[in-house]
Amino acid sequence: MHPTRTPSQGFSIVEMMVAMLIALIGTIVIFQVFEVSEGIKRTTTSGGDAQQNGAIALYVMERDLRSAGSGFNDTPSVGCTILGYDTSRTTQNFTLTLLPVLVTSAAAAGPDTLTVFYGSQPQIGDASPLAQPAAVAATQLQISVAYGYNNGDLLLLNYPGQAPAVNCLLKEVTGKAANTLNIFDAGTTYQTVSLTTHTARFNQPGGLSIAYGGAGTSARVINLGNFYEPKGSALRPVYNTYAIVNNALTVSSPFSVSGGVPVVNTVADNIVQMRVAYGLDDGVNNGSVSIAPAYTACDGIVDRFVDATTFNAIAAVPICPTALQTKWQTLISMRVALVARSAQTQKPRGSDGTKCDATTDGTEATPGPDQRPKWSGGIIDVSASGDPSATSLLYWKCYRYKVFETTVPLRNWIWRSS
Repeated sequence: MHPTRTPSQGFSIVEMMVAMLIALIGTIVIFQVFEVSEGIKRTTTSGGDAQQNGAIALYVMERDLRSAGSGFNDTPSVGCTILGYDTSRTTQNFTLTLLPVLVTSAAAAGPDTLTVFYGSQPQIGDASPLAQPAAVAATQLQISVAYGYNNGDLLLLNYPGQAPAVNCLLKEVTGKAANTLNIFDAGTTYQTVSLTTHTARFNQPGGLSIAYGGAGTSARVINLGNFYEPKGSALRPVYNTYAIVNNALTVSSPFSVSGGVPVVNTVADNIVQMRVAYGLDDGVNNGSVSIAPAYTACDGIVDRFVDATTFNAIAAVPICPTALQTKWQTLISMRVALVARSAQTQKPRGSDGTKCDATTDGTEATPGPDQRPKWSGGIIDVSASGDPSATSLLYWKCYRYKVFETTVPLRNWIWRSS
């Protein structure tokens, strides 16, 4: 008797091929869905990064601008070149400019640079006149009242009208007695009010180096604040320069030195452009401000915003009824715009990388709307912020951009003492 034979179990080659086809189709659908999802995620994440970087960067700059001019808003001192000396620097002699704000325009369409200067002295809001003349080699200053001055204070000495025009100095208080401020040579040690010992850093050998007049003259001493007191506080003179370096907003100060050179700190990444304009109350209408009924100089209302080139070309003549009023006294606000870029590029539509259209400027083969960043002053050129090659996946059109703009009143400069 023969055993019963059962048929073989399994799939045929045709069934296997059909199953593989179905699996491949499913895989393609999954990857298509993933690509769309990844693109949405990339756009959302990049937009969030740009929003965060731009908001932080603008906040830091706005905070400084609101304090601009504090401590030296005394108009005869405007614009003088400050001669400084610092033992912690490799090049010990340096210069600053006595202005609340200073805008430097870059060549072509490069980003502007903004410098903000203010003091931190909480007790003194105006300059103190010299009571006695001070010779070139003097290491002491006689003032009428020494209230509010302490060891470690950074002084600004100004003598308006003196020849040569370079007439401002930075000096460090190393002692005080009977309305006398000591500014002994570099290397002198002294104690601050918290009984901590410090070494004079900003006093060069040989005394003042410039003679200053005394009673009845316009020579004066301005207290910019203390580097060491109150102990542990961050209240110190500020001279911050904001610049765009390697697509990041950076800030540096001549008072913050490491390794013999000023330290450059990054405020926020992926900030690719900066535009700064002066807000003037000079009665001129250039179309940048819409007000009614008229444009009147020195009425406390901004009449126009101008860039650094236009501002520097304004003639140094009285603008307001007061004889001391010049273009710097018509400055009452600053307008700042920062352009933040997405951290990641958007994928191009073509595989060769030539069809980036995350941002268009209307010059494409298939023209789209001009999506370049814009602010109150017009279109902001960001074409130099990416790879210059249009075939690169890092070309500027492959990114998305956000503009952060604000106008900040210069309250300390508006409430100046003269």
